[in-house]
Amino acid sequence: MKFFMITHFILLTFIMISCKDNSVDPLPVKYDPLIPLSVGNYWLYQGYYLYDDGSVNFPQDYKYGFIVSEPPLQLNDRKDTQYYQVSYCGEDLKPIDDSNWLLYGGSKLVHQDNNGFYYAGIVRKDTVTMTFSDLIFPYPTKEGKSTSGHVFYYSTLGNYSNVPDDVITQYTCVSTDSLFSTPFGDFRCIVYKMAYQDFEPLFRDDVYYFIKPGLGIVGIVQMVYHYSSNKYSYLNKHVLTQYKIN
Repeated sequence: MKFFMITHFILLTFIMISCKDNSVDPLPVKYDPLIPLSVGNYWLYQGYYLYDDGSVNFPQDYKYGFIVSEPPLQLNDRKDTQYYQVSYCGEDLKPIDDSNWLLYGGSKLVHQDNNGFYYAGIVRKDTVTMTFSDLIFPYPTKEGKSTSGHVFYYSTLGNYSNVPDDVITQYTCVSTDSLFSTPFGDFRCIVYKMAYQDFEPLFRDDVYYFIKPGLGIVGIVQMVYHYSSNKYSYLNKHVLTQYKIN
């Protein structure tokens, strides 16, 4: 009897061990960076003026883009975060001088983490001015998710309407799987809408950023929303034509 009890106990223990949940917690999902930041990365775009229905009217006579122009910075308030200087540039890839306000595209400090892409302030000449740190492109995201932040870059040459850096706008993810065509092929993109200028009850300018995670912004489309007719009309679009990412 004693032998039976010992044997039964050993068998029961073996069964309990065998039935123990041996599942392993899945590794966290790794996402491509929304916009790859590394010194020397750049993106150049060809602009097109559009008819109201979105068809191409004629191309613009210049190309512009963005370049990660300086080694990453660490600012006093966040020593564990690397800020990259993304500069507005021409086709020659030279950052446009911030002192020329007529062509001011500016150099923006940006960083990204597991929550998304942040616009962290302005850089003018060699002086770093830390004015804010806004999450503008939440990532990963879902359709309809919105956040408030400062106006980032615009789809026109430089700061065309001289919008001050302290303007707060709304960024909304309107799609996580939209197709955008470029000379490199068609890309499935996350689309963020930025309310650029709002003159309600007349009209509102909206800018749509088409972003392919791991590649960056592949297209920018500017539209006008007319309050009276509750309709949109196209203004222009900018298509990625040349890029380099490390």
